[in-house]
Amino acid sequence: MRDERGRVVAVGLRGVVSAVAIVVAVSVFATGCMWQQQRLARADIPGTWTGGEAGTLRFEDDGTVVVTNLAEYDRDGDKVSECSGTGEWGLYPDDEAAKRLSISVCDGNPWEFGGSKAHPKMRRSGGNPDHGNFQTLSREE
Repeated sequence: MRDERGRVVAVGLRGVVSAVAIVVAVSVFATGCMWQQQRLARADIPGTWTGGEAGTLRFEDDGTVVVTNLAEYDRDGDKVSECSGTGEWGLYPDDEAAKRLSISVCDGNPWEFGGSKAHPKMRRSGGNPDHGNFQTLSREE
């Protein structure tokens, strides 16, 4: 009996692992790539970051940020409005290289860095973080 139960559990676990692998593969295929976390130095942030309908952030060396038509989302991830304004930006933690950034205008989740050093991106969750909806901006060259 022990062997039989052990095999049933093993077969069941293989099925779960296979199902998870399929979900991950479909997600990667659907999005085109997986998010690659990056650290950026404070000097790498200034410039204009845009994401089409997601809006535009222009970061200045002095810590000022100008926000233009930044999309805001409800808990379900649906775009409900846009925000514009001027405020300040900062890094988490504020050291030589950081993984996240915050802005003092337009409520929302902190931005995290990804992409590559040559083509950095930043994103934040739009709506409920558990739903996997992200607002992504790329730095203009």
